[in-house]
Amino acid sequence: MNRRIYPRSPYAQLGGYVHLPRLIDKARLHHQGLLVGYNYKTSGFDRHLLAFLGVDGDTFEAKANEFTSDDLIWDWLRATGVSRTPAEIQAWNDGMISQRPDTLAKQERFNRLLHQMGGTLASGVHTYFDLIEFEERRAEFLVRKAGQKKVLE
Repeated sequence: MNRRIYPRSPYAQLGGYVHLPRLIDKARLHHQGLLVGYNYKTSGFDRHLLAFLGVDGDTFEAKANEFTSDDLIWDWLRATGVSRTPAEIQAWNDGMISQRPDTLAKQERFNRLLHQMGGTLASGVHTYFDLIEFEERRAEFLVRKAGQKKVLE
């Protein structure tokens, strides 16, 4: 039985950047031919993060597979990427974490995807990060959303 391998949560951080550990996992899984069903490097959060870091996607992938630890990748990024202030990083993180569908067409697609994953509008899934967590069935997300629901009741 093949079990899908999930990259880390988009909320996971390295060097203060959300999504960076996930991007590292995607680069490694892609290199191994195990990144099934994911957009990678040229779209979505990956593309935005690579641009914000100021690094080329193919170069990043090569380094993610060359270096054996996240810390070594982070050292390389600090040496070669765009230097950002803590305020810039926090603003970028906040923007990525809170990103929601911003048009009716995107909201309809979002709702359709959520439904295909077994969710409903009552699932507490409002952002794209939420949608990723829900799809990958991360326990932390499900517990957090269940706790929020109880607080609201």
